[in-house]
Amino acid sequence: MSKDASHHDLAERLRAQARSVGAGAPGVNAGAVDAGAGQPSDLTEPYRMLAEQVGRASFRVTDAHVDAVRDAVGSDQAAFEIVMAASVGAGLRRWDAAMRAIEEAGDAAR
Repeated sequence: MSKDASHHDLAERLRAQARSVGAGAPGVNAGAVDAGAGQPSDLTEPYRMLAEQVGRASFRVTDAHVDAVRDAVGSDQAAFEIVMAASVGAGLRRWDAAMRAIEEAGDAAR
């Protein structure tokens, strides 16, 4: 990482990396980022349910959610990547909201 990279640039790199193809089917991680961020996604079940739950209230994710995804994708690694992609989406949604609030507060001070 460059020491000159802005926080915005780093967030966008993280978003792009989380959306990239991993051990699962192409497009699933990208859909998980979107669903975790509360955005429309073309994910099918059981991926959608898990990714949306991670984004809304991760503490409510159950073993059954994860087991269903693991059974569907056939590996622990692919299931982990979906959880991580949804987590990144949820975290960046909050980061985006914080950046908007900071920008609005800066505009109000002028």
